Amino acid sequence: MKKYVCAIPLVLLLCFSFACRDKAAMAELAKYRAQAAVEEQNKALLNRMWEAWNRGDFEAWKLMHADEYAYYSPSNSTEPLSREETIEMGKVFFKGFPDATTSIEGLITAGDTVITRWILRGTHKGEFAGIPATGKVVVNSGIMITRIENGKVVEDKEDYDSLGMMQQLGMELKPTEAKKK
Repeated sequence: MKKYVCAIPLVLLLCFSFACRDKAAMAELAKYRAQAAVEEQNKALLNRMWEAWNRGDFEAWKLMHADEYAYYSPSNSTEPLSREETIEMGKVFFKGFPDATTSIEGLITAGDTVITRWILRGTHKGEFAGIPATGKVVVNSGIMITRIENGKVVEDKEDYDSLGMMQQLGMELKPTEAKKK
């Protein structure tokens, strides 16, 4: 009987340590589940944002962006565009490419950040960047890094092949002549 009496505290101690470990594991699992839920919400927000952009529904797009929204393109720009300036840029773009659509080729989430790889297709039917309509179909791609706070987009940093797009419209890149000594 004495053997069992000595073993009981040991068994209780083991049970308690496993129970504590299980609680810690459950708390960590709950943390990961909460993070995964936020990341899924962020992906859904970005999908809705791109759908609104494709429709040219800038009012819906605006509602998904914070008042202090900043758009950087190229991503290392020091002077971002505001939400309203970004909308105006979009309107100008759609005048040049009224049938433009952007397809999402990949979304990667990490916390409050979503990385989107996109491909744009559109026909140059109106003036764009001083270039009269060419009727050419343009295919362009890029990557946007989006930061989200409180369910709204607060920052986009985007890089895309602007040179390739201009070349598709018929622009040529020529080196400058070297200065003669």
